[in-house]
Amino acid sequence: MSAGRAKRLVVLIVVLILASFSTPSSVPSLARRLVDQCGVPGRIESAPIIIVGVLTSDRLVYRPIPMHSDPTYPLQLRQLTVRVENVIRGAHVPSDISVYYFTWAGGFNGPRPLGFWRVGGRRVLGLREDSGVLRTSCDGWDSCTQPLGSGAHPNYRPDTNKSIDYALVDLRFTRGEGPVDEIAFATQLDWEPTEPELATYTIEKLRHLALVERGEVKASACSTLWIYTVDSIPASLHRGASEALNLAHCECVKKADGNETCH
Repeated sequence: MSAGRAKRLVVLIVVLILASFSTPSSVPSLARRLVDQCGVPGRIESAPIIIVGVLTSDRLVYRPIPMHSDPTYPLQLRQLTVRVENVIRGAHVPSDISVYYFTWAGGFNGPRPLGFWRVGGRRVLGLREDSGVLRTSCDGWDSCTQPLGSGAHPNYRPDTNKSIDYALVDLRFTRGEGPVDEIAFATQLDWEPTEPELATYTIEKLRHLALVERGEVKASACSTLWIYTVDSIPASLHRGASEALNLAHCECVKKADGNETCH
């Protein structure tokens, strides 16, 4: 064999090896088997599997893929890898998982799209099993995941006698462990459940934060408590929020634009 042929053969072998890593043979088959759920609402609370985890990577698997409900519109199939910290619902979820999802491959106009998250961030994800892999329980629009600005909650287990909403309150309204982005944690406190019993539980969490936290987090807890005092809600919730404001010495002032500032 000539030196030139040998060199070309080596190059060809290298190319084939690299291709085998970058485009697994299962990818086209998986892309055909999975059907997007872009037209199906997928609330996180109704997902069969709910986990909390840190996003470790997010890569493109295959595109373009025609949307099931509108074949003229292109989608992309992506693979998210997650380090699982808590299993809120479901069983036998490994500590590191791959999750597949469809999102837009073209322009879009609407709510927050699925996939607009930060690798390295912590998130609650609603999942389901499909064709031997884990999928997000929604596609396209992001109604089946939630960002978490709080820290890790090792060994946290939800109360199985209560709805999953209580677990979401626990995760959102407790600091947790490890590094915490103070602004992200403070921002996620601006959330008010409408169900009275859950709202009472949330007010208790906010009262604790207003008492023990400082800076942006205390201000945000006070602000949400203040909103409870002016909303059209049951009198018992008004009283609970007002008592929490007074106990934590929150000072809230309504500005000229109608918004309030608290500290």
